[in-house]
Amino acid sequence: MIVTAAFALGLVGIAPASAKIMTAEQAKRFELKPESFTCPLTGTRFKQFVTHPHYPIESFPDGSHLGDEWIDMQIPECPDDRVLILPDYAASDQSSGKLAYHAYSAEELAQLPGLISTAEWKELLGQTRHLRAYWLASQIRRPAKERYQLLLHAPWGAESDNQRRTALDTLVSDLPEVVAEFEDPPEDRIFALYYVVDALRQLGHFEEALALADTLDAQPVDAEPGEDPDWEHARSGYSERQRRAIALDDSDRLAIEALDDRMAGRLCAVDEFQGMRGPNAGRSCKAREDRLAQQQEEFDAVYALLDDREALAKNCEIIPLGSRGSTLAEACRMAKHEADWAEGERLAKDEPSHVAAICERVPDHKRDTVQTSACGWYEGFKAAAIKDLLLADEAAYGALCDTSTMLGYGTLSQGCIDANRILNDRQARALWLDKEALRATCRNIKSLENEFDGRHIACMSLEDGTDDPYWLDGEGETGADTDEPLYDAALPFAQAEISERRRASD
Repeated sequence: MIVTAAFALGLVGIAPASAKIMTAEQAKRFELKPESFTCPLTGTRFKQFVTHPHYPIESFPDGSHLGDEWIDMQIPECPDDRVLILPDYAASDQSSGKLAYHAYSAEELAQLPGLISTAEWKELLGQTRHLRAYWLASQIRRPAKERYQLLLHAPWGAESDNQRRTALDTLVSDLPEVVAEFEDPPEDRIFALYYVVDALRQLGHFEEALALADTLDAQPVDAEPGEDPDWEHARSGYSERQRRAIALDDSDRLAIEALDDRMAGRLCAVDEFQGMRGPNAGRSCKAREDRLAQQQEEFDAVYALLDDREALAKNCEIIPLGSRGSTLAEACRMAKHEADWAEGERLAKDEPSHVAAICERVPDHKRDTVQTSACGWYEGFKAAAIKDLLLADEAAYGALCDTSTMLGYGTLSQGCIDANRILNDRQARALWLDKEALRATCRNIKSLENEFDGRHIACMSLEDGTDDPYWLDGEGETGADTDEPLYDAALPFAQAEISERRRASD
């Protein structure tokens, strides 16, 4: 259950420092309903809450979100023999967050009695469900991505220091081998290993955490997909934040200096977030306050130089890089970045065919700032072209625009998202104009809450009492981009990408 921002403070208010299972009162507050399961060995039927409210906008250093203290609720546990029913993440609905569950094969069922009678399993019975699920998934050789998710989640629902430390120790020892099995691009495997840095820090192994951060930072990955490589936080600032927490010997799960700055500010200053603070929060909040004050002084000095661009340009030209000092060096870097970004925008406007060739040839993580700027414009027009082609080809849309694609990254994903939005608006508009069908469809609006299509859009507008919904006039379907030279340059590449993806999907 993904909750909105309106629930965020509510989660903070009811979430204890560690909690594995919500109380019945808490479950009722969030309108959770239990689901039925059958124990694989005994056939016992039981019910369990397997959803939990969480707020996925804010990510913590261990990968969790607000509310994920209840993550263990996602693992059904048989009441008689404590056998766990494993999630099947690959088969789950990514748009709604509703989990699917693995059905044990005959071979796996034959293994289960022996596995749950081992001393290793019995020793794990006092640990988190996700850690036990990870062990079980490892014994029956479930896919690496599934084991990765279970292992990553293992510390989140810990109710004691022993549970958390055991889960973190296992994560540190096992996660690198699990990640090595991924078939993803190298940068995805590298980014996954940063969670080991966090686990080492939480365990108080600060030198090891720092050494691993050094190793990962040195890997040849210039930027995350779509990021400007000239941006100083090209890896989302994760490593830099971990380094600040490590320098303070802060082993708190939510170490202040390892958090996103907005969340760190809340933990340091907002009363409702005080329960989330760890034992090191006081001194870390003071260190953060001092750091921000020093940064402000440095920023003020840099922007004072940027106010006189003529003098700055002369100094950047005549003073060697090694002799500039940190303030002048940063001002020169920022000035060059702005100039490079503007040059990219000029290229996109004046040389569309040249830009298209560059953006199709150079991978996004290898682009310089000029190319990144130009390709941002180009890829926007290419996504628009893909959207128009998909709207004109129902079969292509159906074959390519599944949930996984629309949750992905790239021009095809964006084209699918935009085409889906327009198709949903058209469906809503047609339903809105047929009042009898609208009323019939919307009688049970709750059944549509996970159906993010035109029916849901129209019914929500009806429920809200809206007379003139924004999607009624069809604005945004006019194809205004088609008159742009960059659209024309992108169109043949958009056609080629759709054709190639169709061949690959057949």
